[in-house]
Amino acid sequence: MIDTRPLIVGAGPAGLRAAITLSDAGLHPVLVDHAPGIGGAVYANLRAQPNLTPKLTREARILRQDFDRVRPRVDLRLSTAFAAFDQTGTALLTGQAGMMFKPRAVIFATGARERIQPRPGWTLAGVSSAGALQIALKTTGTLPLGRLLLAGTGPLLYAIAAQMVAADRPPVAVIETGNPLRHPLMALRLPARVLTEATRYIGQLLLAGVPILSGTDLTRIETRNGALIAHTSRQGRWAEISVDHIGLHDGLARNDFGISAEMTGQTPVFQAGDCRSVLGRWAAEEDGKRAAEQVLHALNATPGRAAIAPDQRFIKTQTLLAKLFARAPALAAPELPDDTVICRCENRSLGDLKQALQTASEQTQTTARTLRLTERFGMGPCQGRQCLDWVAALTPDTTSFADLRGNRWPIKPVRVRDILDAPDFTADPSHQDLK
Repeated sequence: MIDTRPLIVGAGPAGLRAAITLSDAGLHPVLVDHAPGIGGAVYANLRAQPNLTPKLTREARILRQDFDRVRPRVDLRLSTAFAAFDQTGTALLTGQAGMMFKPRAVIFATGARERIQPRPGWTLAGVSSAGALQIALKTTGTLPLGRLLLAGTGPLLYAIAAQMVAADRPPVAVIETGNPLRHPLMALRLPARVLTEATRYIGQLLLAGVPILSGTDLTRIETRNGALIAHTSRQGRWAEISVDHIGLHDGLARNDFGISAEMTGQTPVFQAGDCRSVLGRWAAEEDGKRAAEQVLHALNATPGRAAIAPDQRFIKTQTLLAKLFARAPALAAPELPDDTVICRCENRSLGDLKQALQTASEQTQTTARTLRLTERFGMGPCQGRQCLDWVAALTPDTTSFADLRGNRWPIKPVRVRDILDAPDFTADPSHQDLK
C-alpha cells in the first residue's frame, strides 16, 4: 500500500498555510514541529500556556481559524522532529510522535535561525539570544528577573523591546550597531504596514523612556559583583552598562541546514517561508501557499506552476531594511581576542581556529572537513547553526559557509533509541494512528 500523504516540516506561518492549502485540495498532510505547539517563532503565542490570554494579531487569528477548520485532515505531530531521509525516500521522524514513512512530497518550512555574533563574554550565564526571550514572553508570559538589555542589530530588536514594554518589563536600553533612525526618507519607502508597525514599536519605546543607542557596538561582556557589565563603543567613546540579563540578536538567516533535493531520491522537495528566503512573516505565509501549489502540481493534482519565485515586493522590503540597519560607518570592525568562544557547543575559540589554520598551513591543506572533524567546529548539538557563519567569515581564504555546512542526513545528532522507537509504516501506512 502506497502512502499518499505529503510531509510538512515546521508549523510556523509557512507550514500552517501549506497544510491548509493541501488539506483544502483533498490531501492529508503530515505536519511536524519540534515545539509543543503550532505557530513557530513569530506566532509562538498560539501555543501560550493555558493561564495566559495571548494578544494575537489579525493575521495570527485568521491563520489559526483556517488551521482549526482543516485540523481533522492534518496528521499533526508536535514535539517531533524531522531527522533524515534514506536513499529509498523514507523519512525518519523522532520525538514524541516519531515514525518512519515514505511521504509523496516534502515541504521544508523550518523558518529562520537567529544569528549571534561572537564577542567576549557572550557565553556567560545570563546572556541569551533575544529571540529566546521573545518566545519565553509569548509562551509563558515571563522574562528573567532583573534589568534586561537588548543588543545587536535588526528590526526584531525593536519588536522584542516593544513587547517587553507591553509586559511592563521594559529593557534598560536597546543597543543598535546601525543608524536606522537617521534615514527617515529611506524609511518612508517601506510598505505602509511595515512602516506603521515600526513606528508603533518606536513610539512605545520612546513613551516608556527606553534609550535607543544607535551606532553603538556591544564589544564585550564580563561579570562584576554578581552583575553583567556590557562594554559599549560609540564614535570612539566607551561606556559600561550594568544589567542582570542580556539578549543578543545580530540578524536572521535561512534555517536550511541539511536540506538537499538531491538526497531524497524521487521524492519532490520544496522550501517555503524564511527557510527559502528570509522575507518576514507576511511573505512566509504566502510562500507556504505557493509551496503547497508546487506540491499539487508535482503530484498532478492540479495544473499549477512548477517553479515560483519569491514575491519581488518582499525582496525589495528586506533589501531596504538591510540598508537601514547597515553597520554604522563610524564603528570599526570588531577585533576579537583569541580566547573569544566561536563554537559554544564544543567550546572552541578564535585562538583554536587560528592555531588550526597555522598548523594546517605547515603540514597540509585546511578544508571544511578538517575544521569540522579535527577541530570540532560545528560538530555540537546545533551542528554549526550558531558558529559556521562566523567561522567562514574568519577564514575567507580557506573555506566557505556552504562547504562547512554541507548537506547530509541526519541534520542533527540522533539517538539510536529514537530510531529503534520510531514505528515503521513504510510497508503498510494504514496501520498508523492519526495524531
